[in-house]
Amino acid sequence: MKVVFVYFDFMKGAGGKYYEGIASISAVLKQSNHITKLFHITDFMDCEQFLDIYARRYADFDIAAFSATTNAFYYTAGYAQEIKKRFAAVITVCGGTHPTLYPDEAIGAEGIDIICIGEGEYPMAELCSRLEAGGDITDIANLWVKRDGKIFRNPVRPLIADLDSLPMPDRKIFDYESSADKRMRRLVFMSSRGCPFNCAHCCNHALKKAGPDSGPYVRFKSAGRMISEMQLCLGQYEGIEHIIFHDDILNLKRGWFAEFASQYKKEIDLPYACNSRFDLLDEKAVELLRESGCMQLNLGLESGDDFIRRTVLNRNQSAEQIVKAGNLCRQKDIKLYIFTMVGIPHEDKRKALNTVKLTARLRPDIVQTSVYYPYAQTALYDECREKGYLTGRRLDSYFEADTVLNLPDFSKDEIQFAYRNFKVFVSYYVTAQKLGGPLGGVLAKVIDFMWLHRRIYLLLEPVYRSLKKLYKRLFGKQKSENRSRKTENKK
Repeated sequence: MKVVFVYFDFMKGAGGKYYEGIASISAVLKQSNHITKLFHITDFMDCEQFLDIYARRYADFDIAAFSATTNAFYYTAGYAQEIKKRFAAVITVCGGTHPTLYPDEAIGAEGIDIICIGEGEYPMAELCSRLEAGGDITDIANLWVKRDGKIFRNPVRPLIADLDSLPMPDRKIFDYESSADKRMRRLVFMSSRGCPFNCAHCCNHALKKAGPDSGPYVRFKSAGRMISEMQLCLGQYEGIEHIIFHDDILNLKRGWFAEFASQYKKEIDLPYACNSRFDLLDEKAVELLRESGCMQLNLGLESGDDFIRRTVLNRNQSAEQIVKAGNLCRQKDIKLYIFTMVGIPHEDKRKALNTVKLTARLRPDIVQTSVYYPYAQTALYDECREKGYLTGRRLDSYFEADTVLNLPDFSKDEIQFAYRNFKVFVSYYVTAQKLGGPLGGVLAKVIDFMWLHRRIYLLLEPVYRSLKKLYKRLFGKQKSENRSRKTENKK
């Protein structure tokens, strides 16, 4: 069989990155001698452009397999429908988080023949084998199949317990030379699947419910398997300067991570970035991360307000714990990449300001701010639905300065202001902290006032920018000359 994976990857923050899910499914299909290609959509194209490329490159393929997040499903449904109109014989399959979380909506889309719930490696392999043999495809576990006006809703099979049993991911299906990963001179890896925590805004706890409770949800490849996978890739790609791990929490299992870190330092020894949690970062954990080559930790603060973070989001981390972990990382020269959100249910502009202030206390190297987006089957989505916060609007990604909620205490304009000005206000508070003393305290009060009275800030902000430019023109040249003199004197 010939399978083309269709992957929409043009949303903000994407831009053509490696995706392990597609690479792993492709590797399993190729084991059975099926042919796979990737239609990787890294820049927005309308449906006519999409169909033109599809017709030229993939018209003879048997299956069009879409991988869809909730934000991308709008495009999946529409473009799949147009494929079916022009290429009636093609079978359209949709997998990914959206059909897993919204199966009825996904299978109800006119252009979708089959959806895959949960892991797709073996359901897709079974589908291809049966189609090739002319067999019945309506009873394959994990698949919902639409045929002759009926929907065959099959149960979900157990999760793949032994990740080492999977073949090496098929990275060659991606065009690395034109990817964002190539531009950043990096390779991306995943050593695990799943997260044990139940944050109310995250779809992980909803994804757990999608399959049978027959084994561990969190699974790791062995340390040896990961090292072998990385050595293979480093032998295939040149100019790699650092590694990115996309695991939800790389150092979740201390024993596994200690073994992996030791082997990584000996066999790979490249700087890397990974995801973790503040409550998993004590002195020993941070030391092990740094010794093994960790240059950056990606950490979800999400909210700096204790009530929002602990009660609404179910992230049981204290402000003191968060700041202590951040300090440990800075002491070890590990960069902090902090994830934050605004527009969360129960939030208002004062609670959002608490997030700005706690972020400033961390003094992160990078801040990523998003607007909260409710995903089906999550605890917070259910609350939004019950309280009537949902508006029915949709967005291409949660990095847009907009909200799909109607919150009683946090207006759309206030949320947009918080999103657009989050980073600059963090920088203001960092300046106040550095000043310290009475002057720093006064400055912090002024910053508070500006955030809480955004209209005044928006009026004064152009004046501030103009004064800043004038200051640079007047004193920037002098500072540059002073630096040059100091350099000459040292020589």
